[in-house]
Amino acid sequence: MDAVNKREILDAILQNEEELWIVIKPSRLNPCDPDELCVFQNPAQYKEASIEIPTRWFRDRELGMIESAVKDAIANASPGYKHG
Repeated sequence: MDAVNKREILDAILQNEEELWIVIKPSRLNPCDPDELCVFQNPAQYKEASIEIPTRWFRDRELGMIESAVKDAIANASPGYKHG
C-alpha cells in the first residue's frame, strides 16, 4: 500500500470491506490531520465507527496495526449516527 496521507491509507483499507464504509475524519480538506481520532460511516447501515490511531503509526507506516485497529472499530460500530 503506497499512500501519501492518513486518508488515503484509511480509504485503501476500507475499500477491501464487503460493505461500503467512508472516511469522515480526517476530512478531505485536511487528509494529514494530526488528531488521532479517525471516524468512518456506513451510510447503508447507518453505522458509525471511531478509533484513535496514533499518528506515529501513519508516520512509520505501521499498516498492519492501522488495518487491525480499523477492522476492530468497524466490528464494534455503533448504530444510529445522525446525518448532517
